[in-house]
Amino acid sequence: MKLKTAFPFIISIFLLTGCWGTQNIDHLVYIDAIGVDYKDNHFIVYVQLMSFAGLAKVETGGTQEKTAVAIGRATGETFNIATDQLYSSIQRMVSWGHVKSVVFTKRALKKAVIQDVLNVIARYNKIKPSIWVYATDEPLKKLFGTTPFLHTTPYYSLLANPEEIFNQSSFIWPIRLNRFTADMNEDSKTVRLPYLSITTRNWAEDKKEKPMLNLKGICFVDRYELQKCIDRSKLLGIRWLEKDISRTPIYVKKGNKVIASIVVLQPQSKISYNIKGNTPVFNIEVSGKGSVIELREKLTEKQLIHLAQKTVEDEIRSLYKLGLKYDIDIFNLSETMYRKKPEDWKKFAENGKIPLTDENLKNIKVEILIDTSGKQKLR
Repeated sequence: MKLKTAFPFIISIFLLTGCWGTQNIDHLVYIDAIGVDYKDNHFIVYVQLMSFAGLAKVETGGTQEKTAVAIGRATGETFNIATDQLYSSIQRMVSWGHVKSVVFTKRALKKAVIQDVLNVIARYNKIKPSIWVYATDEPLKKLFGTTPFLHTTPYYSLLANPEEIFNQSSFIWPIRLNRFTADMNEDSKTVRLPYLSITTRNWAEDKKEKPMLNLKGICFVDRYELQKCIDRSKLLGIRWLEKDISRTPIYVKKGNKVIASIVVLQPQSKISYNIKGNTPVFNIEVSGKGSVIELREKLTEKQLIHLAQKTVEDEIRSLYKLGLKYDIDIFNLSETMYRKKPEDWKKFAENGKIPLTDENLKNIKVEILIDTSGKQKLR
């Protein structure tokens, strides 16, 4: 081969060699979730590490392996100092580019702590602003050690992929970090933070009780400070005013007895207000189409619709009154006025919120249509 023709070939060999300085993926450790606790003026940071080995096998059709999860813990005067303490003992290079969620303990939900964490994450370009944010009262080590059943990788857990669960059973809307940050800085907005717990009552695996992550309720946060965490059993009314609800059930009752079940698809809601005298009065409208899933008593379609609409109205009014008890603007009525007419909001707002009483929520109008009653028709 002549030197003249061989020279481009030799150059191309050098150009095709690997990228210097890169790391094989199996030489890195991947942080999947970050936990933030705060005690005695110190940050206590937990990280959940996961392996992609099991995920790769499943995605390519291979046999599923039991997925190992490692949990790290470090403390420091600031969030950044605490995370830096992890490097001295982790023994491999760390990748922060696959973080899916950050979990705050209830005692970490205070302004100085939240702002410190958000400031570090905003400056560090490896962690995406689209990660999920949660609150919990569980020990973070225990929470991160609770993995999905069937030895599934944490990549498919509630911490990492809450949207799939929400689409099938819509109730508590997950919140991303960028939305959490934006809402926190709105004077008129009360932030709804999903509240995680661990349940051992529902599942067993390999003949043993299986702890599982559970959406316990919502923690309401106003201007970087925790107001109250409320269990989901008391929050039924929240789903009728959430956006993008795809599917949610109504359990119609007579007294304390459930007599029918209706699944409502994509309910729509609207909040309006008017001013009577010197008082803002809010009105709520909810509409949706439902399918009858269970009917335990003979009812006409008119009777069933009436009972379903009353159930929805009662859930909304009951939750509004619970918000008054804890001084929480649960339905963000203040934000409705702020968005529609800021001058009215400025007139009535005190410390960034409209002071609410029983008089401020007037009409709740609910319109539920029965789209299908299944194989057996209603009378």
